[in-house]
Amino acid sequence: MWRWLAGILIGFLLALGGTEIAAAQAGIRVHEIAEDGVRVDGSLRDWRRLRMAELGDGDDASARFVLGYDRQGLYFAAAVRDDRLVRTRHPGVREDALILTVAVPQGNGYRGTEIWLYAGVAGRQAASAAAGPVGGVPRPVSGVRVVEGPLDTGSGYVLEAHIPWAVIGGSTNWQSGRAALRLRDVDSEARPVVESEPATAVVSARDLDRLPMIEATGGEADMLRTFLREESLEGTRPRYDLRGDVAGDGRAERVLVVDHFVLVTGEGFRNGTAYDYFDLPVGNGADVRSAELRDLTGDGHRELVLTLRQRNELGSRDLWQVFGITEQTIRPIFGIELRKETRQGFVQSRLRVVRARRGNPRIEVTSSGGEGLDADNFHEAPAVGVEAMLLPWGPLIGRTWQYRDGSFAVVDERPNPNPQPARPPVAARPEPEPEPEAPRGPSVQELLDAFRRSAGLPRGARPRMSRVANVAEGPQREQVMVFGGSLVVLGPGFRRGTGWFHFGLPVAAEGDVLSLETADLTGDGREELLIRIRRQAGDVTREVLLVHQFRPTGFPRLASIELMREQADHRVENRLRVVGRGRARALEVTPSSARGWNATSWPFAEGAGDGIDPVLLPWRDRAVRYRYEGGRLTR
Repeated sequence: MWRWLAGILIGFLLALGGTEIAAAQAGIRVHEIAEDGVRVDGSLRDWRRLRMAELGDGDDASARFVLGYDRQGLYFAAAVRDDRLVRTRHPGVREDALILTVAVPQGNGYRGTEIWLYAGVAGRQAASAAAGPVGGVPRPVSGVRVVEGPLDTGSGYVLEAHIPWAVIGGSTNWQSGRAALRLRDVDSEARPVVESEPATAVVSARDLDRLPMIEATGGEADMLRTFLREESLEGTRPRYDLRGDVAGDGRAERVLVVDHFVLVTGEGFRNGTAYDYFDLPVGNGADVRSAELRDLTGDGHRELVLTLRQRNELGSRDLWQVFGITEQTIRPIFGIELRKETRQGFVQSRLRVVRARRGNPRIEVTSSGGEGLDADNFHEAPAVGVEAMLLPWGPLIGRTWQYRDGSFAVVDERPNPNPQPARPPVAARPEPEPEPEAPRGPSVQELLDAFRRSAGLPRGARPRMSRVANVAEGPQREQVMVFGGSLVVLGPGFRRGTGWFHFGLPVAAEGDVLSLETADLTGDGREELLIRIRRQAGDVTREVLLVHQFRPTGFPRLASIELMREQADHRVENRLRVVGRGRARALEVTPSSARGWNATSWPFAEGAGDGIDPVLLPWRDRAVRYRYEGGRLTR
């Protein structure tokens, strides 16, 4: 068996025409470069602090290389071991070159660009660059700075380059892209045959999605990694990666859809020191069907436009939703149902955004029919907070909205020429036959036993914390429990008494879950979960309040608020209260005490850049209140 596999592998490598594949790697690391941090001068001294990757081995056709980036473009540096440099007056594909392939997401695939870097010959010919599509003929490009220098020991050369982003097609999305490097070695001008070509990966125009992923460091990339770590989503790739001016300072922000979150970062967003996020009302990332940035309000800043698919036990619906983004908040500002599907069938509408002769773009929605549903068997209630579905049998067949005076207003309606009102219900018989008794579902105890078995817990395992409150569905109260580092919700009215909800809390150990409380902060009659946890970063301990809400389509986080920070014997702490009555309830956070730190000795920068509102400082801050607005708790 192993011999057979080895034969297949050898045949595959031979079929590559001599290409040698470098050791497998998780990705191509690209380091953030500070302003004026690198001079392209043919020397590697500016790269001393960074680890270089290996490409090939031996004294001929091998290299060490490193990549970097700044706002202007991509940096490249390599130390190449080569016993003979083959160079002509007009460099082409049949001579020595370093070939950098960058593939950037575009549509449902990738757009690839190959940058060919040619070392010069001292005193005779300058280094140069060419670029072209993957597998195509490269053409000379201007703007790329390339300089060669001598190798410290042995035969070969050092090559440094700076490649402007304009050379790389679709480069605004480069951090979500893929890359590879090849070292083409030709040992004879008379017979220009590629002798070897070590590479980080096989490059094929048809398989750009198989290239190693780009792993950027610093800035936005570090914030993304911090966010993924905070949400236990390490290794998750953004489903959508968009760039545009959404916050209003003229610079483009980076807006990512990662799993069921929207994440916003950028140099101009909160001075590039922090990010913000919004928990979308969907089950998982696959339910985000589309994403784009476009200006629908006419203020010169783009809004985020998503199509979301939401599901429950009755069926599904597609929701077209517009989000406004500022440095203070991310919130939905308009939404309309475009499709509803049940077991009986579906109804749907068509939406298009069109330019208006006057004013802002117009959002035109037209009912486009359906199948299996009609006025008699469709009983879905309109969703709260969004425009209702246009039904094929309803009074309107079309409707148009436009942003005016701070909100989206109806500017046109098209009547349905064939409305179909529902038939009145048939009167019940005077003496209906008794319904057979519905089978009894599992008891709360049986559900709890089933959860323990699925989680591998002992039969008699008891929760560390427990509350009874109406947090989810209907008027009945649920049991909310913490087992280890997991939150569990179940009850006779929850999911019709047939299942439970399980959520892994972002803690390192079960003792890091400190408290569990509930309170109605949204005014809908149901209570939100207030979970206090401990987070450790080196010798710094933080206590953070997580506020979560149950929705039919998810378990979004409404706020993350730091209440305590401690380092050695130094400590700052805040006091938390639920204030107000009825629908006006809010969270109040007040600076409480400080030990060891004051206004001059506080060692931390403003905020943590991790989406958690930082602890309030007694010598500077006043009490703040968090109220529910736009789908989350805001100050």
